[in-house]
Amino acid sequence: MKRIKLHWWIILGMSIGAALGTLVHSAYPADIVETTAIYQAFKGISVIFLNLLKMIVIPLVFFSLISGMLGMGTLARLGRIGVRTFLLYITTSLLAIITGLVLVNSIRPGVGLDVAIPVEVVAREVPGSFWDVIANMIPENVVRAAAEFDLFGVIVFALLFGGFMLALEGEKKKTMVSFVEGAFDVMMRMTGFIIALAPVGIAALIARLVSSTGLNVFLDLKWYVVTVFSALGVHLLITLPLLVFLVTRRNPYRFLRAMSPALLTGFSTASSSGTLPITLERAEHGAGISNRVASFVLPLGATINMDGTALYEIVSVLFIAQLHAGIDPSFTLSFGQQLMIVFLGLAVSIGAAGIPHAGLVMMVIILQAVGLPMEYTALIWAVDRVLDMCRTAVNIASDSCITLIVAHTEGQVDESVLWDRSAA
Repeated sequence: MKRIKLHWWIILGMSIGAALGTLVHSAYPADIVETTAIYQAFKGISVIFLNLLKMIVIPLVFFSLISGMLGMGTLARLGRIGVRTFLLYITTSLLAIITGLVLVNSIRPGVGLDVAIPVEVVAREVPGSFWDVIANMIPENVVRAAAEFDLFGVIVFALLFGGFMLALEGEKKKTMVSFVEGAFDVMMRMTGFIIALAPVGIAALIARLVSSTGLNVFLDLKWYVVTVFSALGVHLLITLPLLVFLVTRRNPYRFLRAMSPALLTGFSTASSSGTLPITLERAEHGAGISNRVASFVLPLGATINMDGTALYEIVSVLFIAQLHAGIDPSFTLSFGQQLMIVFLGLAVSIGAAGIPHAGLVMMVIILQAVGLPMEYTALIWAVDRVLDMCRTAVNIASDSCITLIVAHTEGQVDESVLWDRSAA
């Protein structure tokens, strides 16, 4: 018997949650619905699911980042190709974030929505200046930073820890590498287990939301979906091709056609890590990129380069901020907080594991950093699957384009393959 895939279970969970929520919404007056036992059950299950997501974020980011750095092998290899690759990945992610920032502030999909989300106001501390934001990235106590969900502090420590691990030699390095790889594998398995519970958790989140607001809330998401689609499309079809053309003077669309099997596989599975074998095969045999470059740049990109995820998180968080500002007029995002969102969007995209729905796991951190309730993620979950598929395809396209650029600068592209129409 063919196994039903997770996304179908999630769709089923959303449908059941919407149906149950509609029944509760129609059965009880609005002023007492939140006091009913069935609503409290929805709330309890959804809180448990959200807490599970929060529980894995810090260790997942920590071990994911170190594992990605260890993939470089040695400090020497971290040199020319490593630095160039990392800077290119940072550049494309920032370009994606800027694209999302411009479009979400232009379209403003969250402005004017009448959505009464049942949330609790979260107290927040506003950074005083740009330098406060920078200084706060360095943790005084990394254990306290982890306990307080300070992702930046954990990321800075993880980068330093991974860098000095690469400098180790002999048995000590072998032991530490084995530990990190084992811990990362455990976290990936734990993440997969929690994501497997998503249909139940999402059903409870949707049921809780619809019980209070009714189904009309989801009709207003159309402009949010249009904003995400538009931003992803601009990055995939304009920004990345333009970067490839400016650096390599090659036809970027022919290259994307050569990589299309990997892009389509990533779209259907919503997993950049799971698609990596196909991405490697197409990079070598479809685009003529040498194995030496592809085997280093692509696995690193699958770990730290998440353009689509970064763009999606920026659009989603600012959409939620716009929505919340309409509900709570006292809520505003200062310049320091918007700067923090940009930095965090870049940071969590680096730390996001290449698995389905990892972006939603990481979004929890950004929402908490700016004082936005996590209950708003119920809205995002409602349309997440198709957006997850699209942003995964963008992630893989970005990894592939950067790999071509690095291979070009190293003279590691077989022209006869790249320009062979039959190979694409």
